[in-house]
Amino acid sequence: MWESENIVSAVRWLGKFRARILAGVLVVIVAATAVYAVSDPLLKLLCRPLQDQPLFFMTPVDGVMTKLRVAMFGGVLASFPVLACLLVSMFASLLDRGIRLKIYFLTIPLAVVLFAGGIAFAYEFILPNTVDFLIQSGEGVLRPMISGSAYVSFMAFFLISVALVFELPIVMVALSRIGLIHSKMLMRKRKFAVLGIVIILAILSPTPDAFSLLAESIPVAALYEISIWTIYLLERKGMSRMKRVTTHD
Repeated sequence: MWESENIVSAVRWLGKFRARILAGVLVVIVAATAVYAVSDPLLKLLCRPLQDQPLFFMTPVDGVMTKLRVAMFGGVLASFPVLACLLVSMFASLLDRGIRLKIYFLTIPLAVVLFAGGIAFAYEFILPNTVDFLIQSGEGVLRPMISGSAYVSFMAFFLISVALVFELPIVMVALSRIGLIHSKMLMRKRKFAVLGIVIILAILSPTPDAFSLLAESIPVAALYEISIWTIYLLERKGMSRMKRVTTHD
C-alpha cells in the first residue's frame, strides 16, 4: 500500500511538470539532430584514443546506430545547460527568489564549466592510458575487433562519469547548505576522501602505471580541497551574519 501511494505521488509530480519534461526531451532531440550532421568528424575525434586500432560494425544497421549514439551523446552534452535550468525550475516553488537567482546565474554556469572541464580532462589525460591498458590486457590469444556502437557507449559512459565526479564542489556545497556536512568534518575525513577519490578513479580508469593514477587524482583532490574552503568561508559568512543580527537585536 505504501509503495502504491509513493508511485501515485511520483506520477502526479511528474504529471505536474510534464511540459518541462517534454521540453527537455525536445531540446535533446533538436540538439542531437544538429549534432548528427557532424557525427563523422565527432566519431573520428572519439576514436583518437584508439590510435591506429580500427572500429567495426557487425550488422547492416550498426553503422547508422553508431552515428545515432554519437549524435545522442553530443545532444545531451550540448543540452546540459538547458536541462539544468529546467530541472531547477521544477523545484523553484521550494526555493527563495534570491536562492533561485544564485542557482541560475552562478551555480548552473559553474556546473557547466566543471562538466566541460571533466570531459576535457578525461579525454586528454585519462582515456589514452585507459584504452591502451584495456586493449593490451585483452590481447594475446585474442585479437581486438572493437564494435563501433559498443565503443561509443563506453566513451559516453566514461566521459559523463568523470564529468559528474568533477561536479563534486557543487554537490558538497549543496549538502553543507542543508546541514548534512560541515567543513570541520570534511577536514577530519580528508585522508579517507583522498583515498576514496583514488579508488574511484582506479575503477573508472584502470592503469598499471601508479604515476598516471596519481596524476589523474590530483585535480579531483584539488576540487575536494576547494570545496572544503568554500564551505568554510560560507560558514564564516553565515556566523558573521548571525552575530550582526544578534547584536542588532
